[in-house]
This record gives sequence, structure tokens and C-alpha cells, in this order.
Amino acid sequence: MIKNPYWSEEVDAQETYHTPAGTFTKSAPEIVEVLMKDAHNDATLALRRLMFYMNRAGRHLTNAAALQEAKSQLEKMEKTK
Repeated sequence: MIKNPYWSEEVDAQETYHTPAGTFTKSAPEIVEVLMKDAHNDATLALRRLMFYMNRAGRHLTNAAALQEAKSQLEKMEKTK
């Protein structure tokens, strides 16, 4: 049996996290704020959720610069905790 290289396709729909509509089209500070609120101020969890979205979107990211900035902000927050 060939293992699926796209592991994220196998995530159970009931186990996934869904951000509020439009979250990833906002500015970096707004993205961080929404993710941190929904992750109960856990920067690691917020970063994981952002990375999951970015990995799923691949080269189809429409707001890549803001997403990358949000990622950098969350990484800094994660290191300071």
C-alpha cells in the first residue's frame, strides 16, 4: 500500500479547527489576535493552526506577506513564553 504523501488530506473533518471566515485575509496583527484568542493565548497552538493553513494552501496563498509576518510574530511569542 502506498502511503498518502498529503497527510493533511487524511485529517478527520471533526478533528479540524476552523477559523472565522476571512481570518487569513486580514493584516498580520489581526491574524495573530484571532488565532491567539481561539487558542486561549497559546502561541504554540496558534502557530500550529497557522502553519496547517499555510501548508494546505501551498502556492495558492493570497495574503502570503501578512501570513509570513503573523508566523514570525507567533514564533517570537512562542520563544518568550
